[in-house]
Amino acid sequence: MNRWIGALLILAGALAAATWAGITHQQPKYSGGRTLTGLEDSVAIKFDDYGVPTIEAHSDTDALRALGWLHAQERLFQMDVLRRVGKGELAALFGAPALETDRLFRTLGTRQWAAVQTSQMEASEPQLTAWVDAYYQGVNQAIASLPMPLEYHLLESEPEPFSRVDAFATLSYMAHSFTSAFKQDPLLTALVGQLDPIYHHALVSGWPDQYAATPSSEQFVAWSAFADKLDGLLPLGTLQGSNGWVLSGKRSDTGMPLFANDPHIAFSTPQVWYEAHLRTPTRELYGFYLPGLPLPLLGRTPERTWGLTMLLNDDADLYQLNADGDHYLLDDEPVPFIAHSESIPVKGSEPEPLLIRHSVHGPLVDGVLGLPEPTALLWTFTEHRNRPLSGLYQLLNSTNLQEFEAALEPIWSPGVNVLYGDSEGNIAKWAVARYLERSDGVSGALILDGSLSATLPKGYHPFEHNPRFINPESGIVFSANHPYGAPWQAMERAGYYAPIFRPATLEQALSAQEVWSIEQLKAVQTDSRNGRALALKALLLDAIDDSPERALLARWDGRYSVDSAGPTLIEAVYQSLLEATLADELGPELFSALQHQSLVDRIMAELLNDPGSPWWDHQATAEYDSQKSILRSAWADALAQLPDPIPTWQEQGKMRHRHPMGQVPALAALLEGPALPITGSKRAINNMAYQYGSETPIATFGPSTRRLVDIGAPNSAYAISPLGQSGIPFSPHFADQAERYAKGEYRATQLAPINGKPDLTLHPQ
Repeated sequence: MNRWIGALLILAGALAAATWAGITHQQPKYSGGRTLTGLEDSVAIKFDDYGVPTIEAHSDTDALRALGWLHAQERLFQMDVLRRVGKGELAALFGAPALETDRLFRTLGTRQWAAVQTSQMEASEPQLTAWVDAYYQGVNQAIASLPMPLEYHLLESEPEPFSRVDAFATLSYMAHSFTSAFKQDPLLTALVGQLDPIYHHALVSGWPDQYAATPSSEQFVAWSAFADKLDGLLPLGTLQGSNGWVLSGKRSDTGMPLFANDPHIAFSTPQVWYEAHLRTPTRELYGFYLPGLPLPLLGRTPERTWGLTMLLNDDADLYQLNADGDHYLLDDEPVPFIAHSESIPVKGSEPEPLLIRHSVHGPLVDGVLGLPEPTALLWTFTEHRNRPLSGLYQLLNSTNLQEFEAALEPIWSPGVNVLYGDSEGNIAKWAVARYLERSDGVSGALILDGSLSATLPKGYHPFEHNPRFINPESGIVFSANHPYGAPWQAMERAGYYAPIFRPATLEQALSAQEVWSIEQLKAVQTDSRNGRALALKALLLDAIDDSPERALLARWDGRYSVDSAGPTLIEAVYQSLLEATLADELGPELFSALQHQSLVDRIMAELLNDPGSPWWDHQATAEYDSQKSILRSAWADALAQLPDPIPTWQEQGKMRHRHPMGQVPALAALLEGPALPITGSKRAINNMAYQYGSETPIATFGPSTRRLVDIGAPNSAYAISPLGQSGIPFSPHFADQAERYAKGEYRATQLAPINGKPDLTLHPQ
């Protein structure tokens, strides 16, 4: 585990600072009155039992000032860290140990992109600019008037005011976590370079059947030791997947669409989303906000509901260059690098200089990605034409399905599936991105030969060509990070799509009956049945001899119930199977890198369905090893390692909600959310993931919220979150949803006016 924060803190001082008096002084205020400069009129705020505010204001901008103030009251440190990552300014807060993260994001170009986006917004979008300004006015007044969060006392630092560019810097953090190319392209390049082509069939899984020639791919084996480090550089969670579906009125017991969404994001403290209900004369909006942004990424109004999942399209390509000094070769012609210098502020030290070199492909990233040769990155996100905040603003102001669809066009990256239902009975799912148009034979899955201009993209497909389903005859749209399929196969050939297990389970569940109620969908959304494990179970029962453990496996229903030993047994066998089938072909470095990426389950999905695959045959044995013989061996190995009796799933592992400063154990105990038992599994609909190869599973990501909406009942819906609204330790809303979340329970959410006296009133100065 990356321990970059540990060098910043002296434990004794940290513990002394975390006194009870200091903690209670910093508690959020949920009642009384406050003054806020810039308000046109008073703003009334009512908190529900979980600290979710209803904000009633006489204008949108007043509501946004109040929202910014509330975000800063509950989540200021989180907001600060998110924007600093995107701007490459983390070392100014944490010191030299954070320099590597700053070098990464500055080299990727997110700092420059945020500045360009800010200028474009100021020049052409006055209404959006006014929204951003109003929101940050509230944030900055909270910084000036409220007690500083505990983390700043520990770091002996103070938060700086927010400005317009911070909205785009926060989006940059999110976009990086959507992009798989940084880790998976070098890994697949190494695999293709090392393995005989007879093994390549298991690597394809939706990618082109023939890989374009790549430069000296075997050298990327050395890169694999760096792969896991990328996530460790990030102080908060990354996005990892998601589920979402919408059922039409003919599939609903109310005759109106039913909506479900649970984006899968790394568990963090504070949790990702801040919920808020805004009511103004022109707007009724219940939003799920990434703190630091004035626009929700998930939301609903009385007329429509929307959510997202990761599209997992390939919108980034890496190019190995033939470089010599200040030049690189392109079609045998020398081309000069264009370079610029930056200065990274470092707390407690002199600023750190950074030289960034650019090619026609993009910036050189080999130094920050740990690659062995000069390598450049082309990333759609940093295109100046990519206007995600503009799209989100247009989306909020859309009045029908057609306007909503048009609002998605400015969003080029990060790629998402947007799921939608409205009170007119429409349901839809759109692939929201700009797909790269590559030349024939060029695979975006591999590091490309940057010395040939033919490997550069030809451009982008227009948005109107993107995959989409609008009011399909089936009455179902759903996403579990799988491709759309016909007729868009050619466009979707490059991607990092989920293994078949979760999409297949969800499709099977939704097709099991014709008409659904919102209550019945709760059981679907919290289903921990694991298609990966069930496929392995069927093969094992056909291969192994009778024993008490076999009887346990036979009785197990595939659900990862906390009081069952079945999940512990099947996970141990799966880990042994990974090693038995993959380790001898790959070697220890590549195998270690592979089992920490989703590609490993895509490979195993192919192998479990192909008993004749050469992967089953061990290279070190003279006799042929069949699928059954390897399954028996993995079974025996797992039983030899498991204690007797086999532990239940709740004894085996826990969820961890990582805090940026939680790598100091005493601070983790103080700042992080509770470590509750894992109640889902990797590749289940209730997708809670942990790294393979760990003796004690620690679930580090899962559903960041679970939402259910019956559009026929617009004043009520359901949601639940992994922790709570507040990022302040010992706040009553710090982790007050955690136990209900772990149990698969929900809480009601409403679009309703404030009844009675407000809890908190913000008055004009």
